Amino acid sequence: MEEEEIIRRAAKLIGDRLKEYQENYAVRDKQDLLSMAVLHYATASLKAERKVTVEDTEVADGVYKLDQLLTDFFLK
Repeated sequence: MEEEEIIRRAAKLIGDRLKEYQENYAVRDKQDLLSMAVLHYATASLKAERKVTVEDTEVADGVYKLDQLLTDFFLK
C-alpha cells in the first residue's frame, strides 16, 4: 500500500513536469518530454545523493574529532 502511494505521487510529479515542459518549450514529441523529465529527476537525485555524502562525511569527521578529544581527556 505504501509503495503504491509513492508510485502514484511519482507519476503525478512526472505528469506535472511533462505538462510544464510542454507549456514552456516547443517540444511536442512525448519521447523528448519524457527524456527531459528523466534527465531532470536523475540530476536531482544525484545532487541529493552528493549532498547526503558530504553531510555524512562532515558528521563522520565531527565524530572522529570528538572521539580524539575524549580519548585525550581520559588518557591524561
